[in-house]
Amino acid sequence: MSVHTKPEVRRRVRAARAALSAAELADRGEAMAESLERHIHPATVVAGYVPMQGEPNVLPFLKRHTLRSGPVYLPVIPPTGHILGWAPWHPQSPMRRHPKLPIYEPAHGSPLPSGVLVDHASTSQCPTSLVLLVPTLALDTAGARLGQGGGYYDATTAKLFEILQEHPKVSCELIAVVHFGELMEPGSFPVESHDLRAARAVTEYGVIDL
Repeated sequence: MSVHTKPEVRRRVRAARAALSAAELADRGEAMAESLERHIHPATVVAGYVPMQGEPNVLPFLKRHTLRSGPVYLPVIPPTGHILGWAPWHPQSPMRRHPKLPIYEPAHGSPLPSGVLVDHASTSQCPTSLVLLVPTLALDTAGARLGQGGGYYDATTAKLFEILQEHPKVSCELIAVVHFGELMEPGSFPVESHDLRAARAVTEYGVIDL
């Protein structure tokens, strides 16, 4: 098996995503929402995101989660550094496009640090009190993630894990979100020590243990 560089894999995956129709993305998003709704407890704190063009659409699940009174937070890009802030979200929340990046984020309120997610999760009585849905370009079956290249989720999850060490009663699950065709064999792309790793993924075919 040949190992491709990260830029090569990113180009290939982005081209495949650009070829997906709106109907395909919608169907996959609904299938993913059903799987996540079965997997995630209604009281779990969920940190999600607004998908970019071609990304697996997690919004149907996030909307369903709020309808069953589940708390949802979305990331906010920091003015400096790479550790994301967070803002509470519901389907009526005003959104804005980031001035430099092709993403949407909550428009009002000051972003909250990751510790707020942990504090909120600490009040939950469900088995998994915090779930982080991680946007992912490619994922190998050993759990190594390839992102867009900005390093935000690598830095943010590293900080989150530091905070979680001080809160042993808060159980956190990272779920990498990918299209099924973006699951790859280990060694398909280079993996560095700082790269985020996930123990579980979700695709249009369901939740997968890695």
